Amino acid sequence: MATWKLYAITVVEIIIFLTIGFILAESVLSRIYESVGIAYMGSVGNVWFGLSFLLFCLYTLFRSFVLSKKSYLLKERITSLTFWIVFVLCIYSVTYPFIKGEI
Repeated sequence: MATWKLYAITVVEIIIFLTIGFILAESVLSRIYESVGIAYMGSVGNVWFGLSFLLFCLYTLFRSFVLSKKSYLLKERITSLTFWIVFVLCIYSVTYPFIKGEI
């Protein structure tokens, strides 16, 4: 498949995960934060993007290690330092409110 088609698929995947992340952040994660006593207000956009890209990174890892169908871009994504930095920062952005006690 042409490389530009793979990039287009990746952009569509990111948009889908941004949508899923928004829905989960507003419905599930907000309730989890508030049940622990953390007000869900402030930098909720950071939490939303963090959750969205965390889901995208987990999907990438699942697709890379569990499913046998691998593409060139998927291999390049997994081996890039940027992917792992984004993955760690996403985990940090979602779990930091638990540590700090506020968003």
